[in-house]
Amino acid sequence: MPSRSQPLDEKIAKKLSLKYDDTGFSDRKIISQHMGEMFDDIDSEERKISLKTRIGWKWNSVKDFYYTLKHTIRNHIKWHKTMKKLRPWSGYDALIEVMNTQLKHYVTYEEKYGHAEKSYKQNKISSAQKTVKLLERMKDSIGYSTNRRNAVEAKYPKYLSVISKYENGGTGVSGDFVAQGDGWVGIEAGKDPREGYFELINGRFELTKSPNQEETDRLLVQIHEYHREIHSAYAQAETDSEEDFAKLAKLLKENFYTWWD
Repeated sequence: MPSRSQPLDEKIAKKLSLKYDDTGFSDRKIISQHMGEMFDDIDSEERKISLKTRIGWKWNSVKDFYYTLKHTIRNHIKWHKTMKKLRPWSGYDALIEVMNTQLKHYVTYEEKYGHAEKSYKQNKISSAQKTVKLLERMKDSIGYSTNRRNAVEAKYPKYLSVISKYENGGTGVSGDFVAQGDGWVGIEAGKDPREGYFELINGRFELTKSPNQEETDRLLVQIHEYHREIHSAYAQAETDSEEDFAKLAKLLKENFYTWWD
């Protein structure tokens, strides 16, 4: 989508002494015509540039230098937190960090200095703020799964795992278990996992007879349901991420050339 001009705020237009009529370019006002390119007569020998204009150009050069210096210093301050996080090997997180910082600064600038007509200005600010929130979420790619998993875990008991230490010094973590009486009810992880009522016998976690099979069965049903919801949560996290990418693409396509006018 190519960039396009935006209507000016009426107050800004009056301040700049702009008029929205074309009387200054009517056929009656034409002095002469010739073929050429726009502004090709600016350097014409016949055109005399006044001293006032030359001084104005010099003054603009001084102002440009001042603003360049001002923004250079300001950028070093504003971008310090962002730049110190960046590394040559940084990936998507670095790109998101830079874009996020720039959009935040843009929103502040647009709110204070934006000169587009009110509805256009509000739309630009709103769409930029939506993009910032989206980028904040996308910056934490693991957060999609973590948030969904946390929502599921909040509905169930705090499940623990069997922690096994091996002769070679390694450690293994397996299954989801919840206390029942003197033992634990749960399901092991891995291929062909055991499930049921377990007790710690001679330093080993062993499957044994439950003191209350009805309660054991109820807890096992709950754990199976927990596993199904966790699986669904991870699948939904993938969907959430894909939807955010689609939203970002849409926001960029619709606003990328219009945020900065």
